[in-house]
Amino acid sequence: MIEFSVALIEFVLATFSPIYAGMFLLVIGSSATKIDSRYLSAYGLGLLFWFFFDTLNDAVQLDVNQGYRFDLLQIGLVLLFSIGFLVFTLLGGRLSSLNYDNASSRNLPLLLAVLVGVGMGIHGVGEGIEFGGLAAGTQATSILDAIGGIGGGVAYVLHKLLESTIVIVVFVTLARATGLSLRKQLRQTLMIGSVFGIPSLVGEVAGYLVPINATWFYAMGAGAALFVVLEVIKPIFANGGKELTHSQWTRISIAMLLGFLLLYVAALFHS
Repeated sequence: MIEFSVALIEFVLATFSPIYAGMFLLVIGSSATKIDSRYLSAYGLGLLFWFFFDTLNDAVQLDVNQGYRFDLLQIGLVLLFSIGFLVFTLLGGRLSSLNYDNASSRNLPLLLAVLVGVGMGIHGVGEGIEFGGLAAGTQATSILDAIGGIGGGVAYVLHKLLESTIVIVVFVTLARATGLSLRKQLRQTLMIGSVFGIPSLVGEVAGYLVPINATWFYAMGAGAALFVVLEVIKPIFANGGKELTHSQWTRISIAMLLGFLLLYVAALFHS
């Protein structure tokens, strides 16, 4: 067993450091380069394709390999997946319906990014539970040894860094639409990062203290990821009614492939 305080500190550092690194790099980089929001969205969409595939696997693909078993586990996984999608989609639709020119929508980028952060963070509860349970039950003397060495640690850090940029893609796109200054974007990124990371922290504490089935949270996280897909894809086709040129479509395709392959490479470290 690894001491609770040691496991907690190491988990916090391994989770929040890459989250904020990824978020701040994308906010500053996108501001400095003035890159087209459509390419950022395509990159985020590529990440999401792998993220959804990976999270659904962690949710044992909603128990589909068991056929029509209809036991508590199968029904529960499907219900949580559906709830994860519908709750976030309906809330997101409500926020998106606000008028950009209305004073009440000044915080729209932050509110929608927070919602996306929570949706993306749900799967982190499952990761935290697994981490906490492993730390509490392992015979290893360090967390790295418990998770299979440096490769496992690198994979987790890269996943958190890349996943955090998905959340910020949504934020940056909306921030531009509402004219939010870079200073305000950076300040609000602090809150968005904490919202994305805290579910993992809650899961780690709970998993260390009590045995919990992490699969439930992966199922809900996979459903919420479909909502994030809808939010990320909007700017690609919101082009003022103009058709995308062949050149633009080519860059969008490359950006999407890049996002997918980046998370694929991160996954190879713990394979």
